[in-house]
Amino acid sequence: GINAEYGGRFCAKDIPAVCPNTPDDQMEACLRDNIMNIKSEDCTKQVVRLITEAHGDVHLDPLLMKACQKDIGYLCGRVLPGKGQIIECLQSNQQRDKNALTPTCTSMLKSRVQMWSNAYQRAKQYDSALEMVDDIYRSIESSKYKHELLAYLGLSICLLVLLSFAGGRCTKTKPPSKLY
Repeated sequence: GINAEYGGRFCAKDIPAVCPNTPDDQMEACLRDNIMNIKSEDCTKQVVRLITEAHGDVHLDPLLMKACQKDIGYLCGRVLPGKGQIIECLQSNQQRDKNALTPTCTSMLKSRVQMWSNAYQRAKQYDSALEMVDDIYRSIESSKYKHELLAYLGLSICLLVLLSFAGGRCTKTKPPSKLY
């Protein structure tokens, strides 16, 4: 479980507040279900990673697998596991006919969709600075003036470096002359 694997390293401070008295074998599920209450960045990132992995393969989420086992066998038996294909199959069947899945599977899938949404929002909090840089890069890359923008950016950086050198030289104080 996550407590043995990550408790000491990533989630030790969060576990007592978020999942007190939770047995080790249920710790991962508790942290996933309560991701919005996790305070530390390291623990949040690890739980987001676990949720993302489970979203890609239903077999990594034992609760969802147990709740939807009959539905998977009946509706998605020919779908290859991995890359979220079984979950996509369940969701598409549910969207096509809201009564296609068993009530247990429908309920668990609904809670998992909420959990994935929460994980995405928490991950986005930590990736917003990287997203901003990525957005700027994509804007420049897709612009018809990208060469001019890149030249301007390069020139600005060079100018900034030169000014910092010159500024350092201008502000450097001369040592007082020695009087004999």
